[in-house]
Amino acid sequence: MYVEKKKIHNEEYYYLKESYRDNGNVKTKTVAYLGKGPFTKNELDKIIKNKQSVEFLTKKELRDLQKIKKEFSDKLKHLDKKLIEDMFRDFKTVYIYNTNTIEGNTLTIEQTDMVLNRGKSPSGKDLREVYDHINAKEVFEWLLKEKPEITHEVIVQIHAGILEKIDQRTGDYRTRGVRVIGAEFLPSPGKYVQTDMEILLKWYRKWKKKLHPLVLSALFHEKFERIHPFYDGNGRTGRMLSNLILIRERFPLLIIEEKKRKHYYAALDRGHKADLDGVSEDYNEIVAFFYNELMYTWEKIFSKWG
Repeated sequence: MYVEKKKIHNEEYYYLKESYRDNGNVKTKTVAYLGKGPFTKNELDKIIKNKQSVEFLTKKELRDLQKIKKEFSDKLKHLDKKLIEDMFRDFKTVYIYNTNTIEGNTLTIEQTDMVLNRGKSPSGKDLREVYDHINAKEVFEWLLKEKPEITHEVIVQIHAGILEKIDQRTGDYRTRGVRVIGAEFLPSPGKYVQTDMEILLKWYRKWKKKLHPLVLSALFHEKFERIHPFYDGNGRTGRMLSNLILIRERFPLLIIEEKKRKHYYAALDRGHKADLDGVSEDYNEIVAFFYNELMYTWEKIFSKWG
């Protein structure tokens, strides 16, 4: 790769270029527009590093994602309403089982189906675990229907819905410190939570049209979990928000499997090394994890319908 400078009406414009061979001929293509100069060498090096750091997905992965996005869109356009409802019921059952099991819920997949789809409560189970599932279903159905933009109010509303009849500490971000047992990172101190969430949403608004939706979903998730803005329910809320980003971008949704919990936490821990308002190679692992989980979900759930 090399930098090309163009001078137009006494103004300097910089481009990152790449040479490649096409049937024996050497050609060039523009990889990225670097901005209007002039720049020092150090400034250019920093800009190039930032531009290159956001390319988390290979060309093959991008093609695969585009392919399933189109297939998903075709299903939503051409399948009858009842079949689409059944498809999303299938997804919600498996998603809610996994997202709540990650947090310690002990209902089996069969008991999850009983609660969500047959309106029955399994005997011998804590009522909190049943509400865990019912709440998640209601919140997810609201997100699928309304597709709200991500704001402070929507985040708080999602969290409150998830913890309905479970925990009264809802309605706002926490103002006191918490500790995540077994985690290597320290969540934002209580007095900085509001500020850090503002930084996160400012970052989201800046990058939502620049990053691939899957990358945006993965990076937003890590940053949200690092802040840990609530006393409880951060994981369940964060995974909902990740799927909301995909919903709004008309992408297939993803399930983070409970059996991959250790890999999931390790990928998050790697991302915790990045700047809260940044984009860097520290996110490679969480993006790769999200990509694999989305492809897994597509093959397990959505590809089977229609």
